[in-house]
Amino acid sequence: MSEDQTDIAALSREWLAARVVVIGGFAIAIAVALYFAFRSAPAETPEAQAAAQTQQAAATQEEAEASAEHQLCRMELANAQNYGLIPQFGRLSDPNPQKTDIQGRYVCQAATQAAKYTIAADLVCRNLADPHCVALYSVTQDDGTVLYQRQQ
Repeated sequence: MSEDQTDIAALSREWLAARVVVIGGFAIAIAVALYFAFRSAPAETPEAQAAAQTQQAAATQEEAEASAEHQLCRMELANAQNYGLIPQFGRLSDPNPQKTDIQGRYVCQAATQAAKYTIAADLVCRNLADPHCVALYSVTQDDGTVLYQRQQ
């Protein structure tokens, strides 16, 4: 019977060693995870926070300006479609307006599968949500055909 007891004692030591290795491994893994979690998030200084806010405000301003420019071309296209000059399935080929030599006049490009259009309009007020603020000046096709020209 002494042989069985030594086997049980040896087995008991092996299980104890296995538990120590498993628990120790988990403890080390948790410690490493906590180290990287706290190390990767350094405290920001007030100067860094202010710089980040300034950068975010500048990006927001740029997005608003780009959106207003795109709104101008969308309004020009909508007015031309309402006049029946461009088909309803016509789309902007370039959402950015191009300046002209005349102050307040902008040109946008639109297209269908069959034709390309150049839409010129005058910006008469700042409210781009109002269709009356974007007055069509001319609509021409890419071959030079003038579809609309406002009387002077």
